Amino acid sequence: MSDLFKEYKIPHAGLKREIHEFSYELDETFFANFDNALITKCNIQVNITFDKRHEPYIIEVDMDGTIWGECDRCTSSIPLSIHTSFIIYVKYTYDEALKDMEDVEIIYIAKDDTVIDITQFLYDYAHLSIPVHKICDKPGETEYCDEEIIKLLEQKIEDNTVDPRWAGLDKLKDKLK
Repeated sequence: MSDLFKEYKIPHAGLKREIHEFSYELDETFFANFDNALITKCNIQVNITFDKRHEPYIIEVDMDGTIWGECDRCTSSIPLSIHTSFIIYVKYTYDEALKDMEDVEIIYIAKDDTVIDITQFLYDYAHLSIPVHKICDKPGETEYCDEEIIKLLEQKIEDNTVDPRWAGLDKLKDKLK
């Protein structure tokens, strides 16, 4: 990662063997530096506890905030609350192949590395915390809802007429019974 993300690199070489706390705020400028980021508007607080008392080091990350996503029902942009926690282990290695290996929860560093880069983990876990179903709490009753789309959906539900293309399939279904 480039120097744009230097604040997301933990300078472990100068830290004492104790527990350290770090806080970050992720916003749209963080995600704008990645290709194909799904998050374009957000406010995410990140709290990190870095335990350097023993090896492997343990980095506990807690992310809490709001991202904006497209509603699955009316396609308007709505705020979605997110919360996720995860743990990353940091291990020393002399094997350069291991150092470049991407592991889900382990960062391999060389003895002479001075920082631990957690940028990619923050990006990945923020995206993994996006809800699968993006619908506001009160569909049709919030300031974010697209009233026209909600009305069209309600009309479609009330209109119970069968599409003639499906009527032929219903006949086949009846024959199979």
